[in-house]
Amino acid sequence: MDRVGVFSFGRTGSQRCPNKLLRPFGGRTLTDIVLSKLLQFPHRSFFAAYEEEFRRKCERAGVPFVQRDQRSVLIDEPIAEILSFLQSVDYDYLLLVSPCLPFLRVETITAFLENCIAGGYRPAFSVMRRKNYFMTLDRRPLNFDPAAKTINTKAVDAVYEFAHALYFFKRRFFLDQGRYWDWGVVRLVELGDRRELIDIDTEEDFQWAERLWKASETG
Repeated sequence: MDRVGVFSFGRTGSQRCPNKLLRPFGGRTLTDIVLSKLLQFPHRSFFAAYEEEFRRKCERAGVPFVQRDQRSVLIDEPIAEILSFLQSVDYDYLLLVSPCLPFLRVETITAFLENCIAGGYRPAFSVMRRKNYFMTLDRRPLNFDPAAKTINTKAVDAVYEFAHALYFFKRRFFLDQGRYWDWGVVRLVELGDRRELIDIDTEEDFQWAERLWKASETG
């Protein structure tokens, strides 16, 4: 376990939902929520950001802060430059926990990490299973026969959807190749509870998730 760092990172400049990590969310912020999860992995967790407010939150929470450079928070790619701060951390492997999934439980993160270690430290990515009919925007079927005479989701082929929740990868590979892993060898680890995978990308996502968060706290 000492070979694995558990981290998250953030910025204020989200285009689709500005400042989503620092705005009030059900009496807290998304940053507060993810820091409370990182705190459950003492001596191996950290949070990376550029803006001073993130540093102050990390200090109050007791989670180590890693400084990002300004350029890394102004770009959307490549990922190697966005996560350039990984050059300065001392871990063989890393588990990235998305800060945008407030319902993701510590127990799920722990189970995923243990799965990765038991799997020989191979790279792994969280996915969820979907049973529905899917087609491209130009109407090409992805997982069904267009000549079928009925629509029955019980019979359709299941597909995996990326759950942008947990990424496990080797630090040296990432720094050398500029990507998390080789898609030919990455393990796809299925997560079961769909509510945990509510991902806040847009203003609509934020508002809907906050209502659900408040309801779950009062319920």
